[in-house]
Amino acid sequence: MPLIEYFRSPYRLSVLTDDARLILDFLIAHDIPFHGQKIHEDIFSVLLYTSDYKTYDQLRGKRRYRNESRKRLGFLALTARYRKRIGILVGFILAIALIIFSSLFVWDIRIQGADVIHEKVIAEALEERGLRLGTFIPSVDTEIMEQSLILDIKGLSLVSINLRGTVAYVEVRERADNTEIVDRQTPSNLIATADGQIEALQITGGVAAVKLGETVKKGDLLVSGIIDSSALGYRLVRARGEVLARTTKTYQAEIPYQTTEKVYTGRFFSQKSIKFFSKTIKLFRKDSISTSSCDKIESEKRIYLFGLIALPVFITETHYAEYEMLPKTLTAEEALQLAKKQLFDLRESELSDAEILGIHTSVSEEGDCLKIIQQVDCIMNITEEVKIQTE
Repeated sequence: MPLIEYFRSPYRLSVLTDDARLILDFLIAHDIPFHGQKIHEDIFSVLLYTSDYKTYDQLRGKRRYRNESRKRLGFLALTARYRKRIGILVGFILAIALIIFSSLFVWDIRIQGADVIHEKVIAEALEERGLRLGTFIPSVDTEIMEQSLILDIKGLSLVSINLRGTVAYVEVRERADNTEIVDRQTPSNLIATADGQIEALQITGGVAAVKLGETVKKGDLLVSGIIDSSALGYRLVRARGEVLARTTKTYQAEIPYQTTEKVYTGRFFSQKSIKFFSKTIKLFRKDSISTSSCDKIESEKRIYLFGLIALPVFITETHYAEYEMLPKTLTAEEALQLAKKQLFDLRESELSDAEILGIHTSVSEEGDCLKIIQQVDCIMNITEEVKIQTE
């Protein structure tokens, strides 16, 4: 039933379908408005608003059609049902008062325009700056918050925060290439992060301090931010660019044969809680299982008033699966695969943009451990920016 219809609380008149023509002729003959005609199995029914129902009732008196029933629906029917239960009435009044009072607080935050940047990143940044569910609306300074978000979240070119009623609408615009804002003012040098032989120079700021084919050590100056000009004298700039060098990176991993593995016990339990704004109230807890030795999956469902109005109330359900850490002895092959996976992850994190020339691997056993060492020959950018102290 629509919200307006619910509060208007109409009456439903029901008769047998055989008498449908009789009741319709009566309503039409006496010019009584009706709506919501419905047939369910052998029952025909219509809806009459309160004033129209009173007219119908006065005209019909005690006369009834076969199996005629009259039933009130909606809000007034609900209050009539519980009118003798004072506690429920008081609770309802308090709930209405709470809703009115809570209109001074943020009920919902809607983020629009985020495609590359995850909405969760923006939501967490807003929360750090004081905008979350339950925030007192008059305390929000949207202008300062907008400027702060643009500076702190890479890839944003525009942030607009509008408070409409109890909803905070956060509209963001991302830069087309998602590039960061470049600081060209702070002077700096580029130094070497590893030993190597220079293969290529791609300098866009500052003066190169090395040449192609030159061998450098870790910590050597590669690009200087100090420019000596006979016309202008010394100037400080920000050194920018890439210096590619042929170098060797060494990685190693040690995997003990004696380890532990996670084994599920088959015991499960769930825990429900209510979150009102940012406050969580646990409904119950089963203490027979320690949650410290459980995997958990959380699901959250928002509550809507009459299925339309989003309330700042969430039902959270957490499912726990208990496990034990049991001892396990790895075979040589299992240990080797784990070690290779560990080294692969290290290479991927550090050498994702490098050109790999060759990988040399050595495997050995030390006590109850398998040890693997990899030397990776590659060409990579070896620059690290270091600010020039001007004070």
